[in-house]
Amino acid sequence: MLGTRRFGITAALALALATAASVAASFDVVTGDAAVALDDLAQLATGLFATAACWWTARATRGPDRAWRVVMGFGMLGWSVGQSLWTWYQLVEERAVPSPSPADAGYLSIVPFAFVALLVIGSHRRSENPDALLDRRSRSARLVLLLDGLIVVGSLFLLTWTTSLGGLVQAGNPSTAAFLVAIAYPLTDLVLLVIVVVLSADRKVVLRPQLRLLGLGLVGLAASDSAFAYLVSIQAPEVPPLANAGFVVGPVLIALAALVPPAHHTAPSRTARSWQWAYLLMPYVPLLVSSVLVLRRTLIGDLAPLDGVEIACGFTVFVAVILRQLTTIVDNTTLAALLRESEHVLAHQAQHDPLTGLANRALFERRLDQAMAAHHEDGTPFGLLFVDLDDFKSVNDQSGHAQGDAVLEQVAQRLRKCIRDTDVVARLGGDEFGVLVKGVEEPEKVAFRILDALGEDISASVGVVVCASPDPEDTAQSVLNRADKAMYEAKRDGGRGLVIHP
Repeated sequence: MLGTRRFGITAALALALATAASVAASFDVVTGDAAVALDDLAQLATGLFATAACWWTARATRGPDRAWRVVMGFGMLGWSVGQSLWTWYQLVEERAVPSPSPADAGYLSIVPFAFVALLVIGSHRRSENPDALLDRRSRSARLVLLLDGLIVVGSLFLLTWTTSLGGLVQAGNPSTAAFLVAIAYPLTDLVLLVIVVVLSADRKVVLRPQLRLLGLGLVGLAASDSAFAYLVSIQAPEVPPLANAGFVVGPVLIALAALVPPAHHTAPSRTARSWQWAYLLMPYVPLLVSSVLVLRRTLIGDLAPLDGVEIACGFTVFVAVILRQLTTIVDNTTLAALLRESEHVLAHQAQHDPLTGLANRALFERRLDQAMAAHHEDGTPFGLLFVDLDDFKSVNDQSGHAQGDAVLEQVAQRLRKCIRDTDVVARLGGDEFGVLVKGVEEPEKVAFRILDALGEDISASVGVVVCASPDPEDTAQSVLNRADKAMYEAKRDGGRGLVIHP
């Protein structure tokens, strides 16, 4: 790999030479057989340059960064072999290239290698800060991705067939092999481009600069494939070198993908967000274009009627769209349920003690405020109990914090059994617990039940405050302070008892 400055110089020089070769062959700077030779040799040179760049940079990398370079090097080597055969037919044998021919096998050999290279790049992802809700719907997300790819490939294939490929096949009356080769180019190009768009929309992909340049290179090859197919379908007398510009510039961009310096992990850029929008719109734009084209063919009588391929492809895309929408509806419903569940869990965690599951201090004080408000408004009585374990520090010191946590959990379970569903029991902190008994004029009875429930093995001191008749001076905090004071009085009396504060 090159440094940033050397990469910039190399990229500018390589793109300039590739562009110059295409311009010279296309705009009569070089004419006749020389233009054909320049065009063919430029394609071969850039293909070999991409092969060499992939394998040379692979030596200095490891893991997925090395794997995709090695695999893509084999793909570009196969493509270069195909181009060398094409060049041999045109320049040495001076005859038209047959279809299919060994050159097609070379050109198409890039497809499986590019497919594997893209999957390797896509598998190298950052794992920090996972989206928990999104990860839980991975199965449906994969199904939607598959349907999106089917919609895009089907729509664009329908578009390609209607505009050029269908005419090419009908004009040539091809054999089965020639037909398969004819449809292989647009289909494989579309599949690879869909994968590029999907991976570019994924913010967790690490090798983003490599992916973008590799994707642009594949776009260049696909553009020239489409231009070539269109020119043949209209029975153009020759293929101008300008239509082959993608075959010259595309391999250069693939070479630059291998040469690009490694990028540091940064926050998602505006470009990344643009790719995400492209991914969201990906299934619908080609579908809209294809639908308009088919509708035009159907409504205008002087155009040829739809053939079997168009009907079958259109029906397949229509079914895929319906399935995608149904999957999305189910997925959104599942996500909404997961979101509600997550909100419930977060709300519970924010108001409850993680060890004992009891209400925490914030929730207890809020319920105490409500009880005090009702007490002042309509005289509803309530009692407040402050429970503190005796000599709990010695449990932690002698038996360890794990044993101390077990004691706290046991206390929480026994306290729950002593109150009604309308009452509130909370862990206020450490070994301190609060109990709010609403609508009971004698809460000290609850205190005695608590002491009995704790038994001989757990000693506790309890402070009790009874709010039976409203006092304008009473506040939630003052009542809590009185309960705390009563608890300390019980502790000074030797513990394992209760004190009722007026």
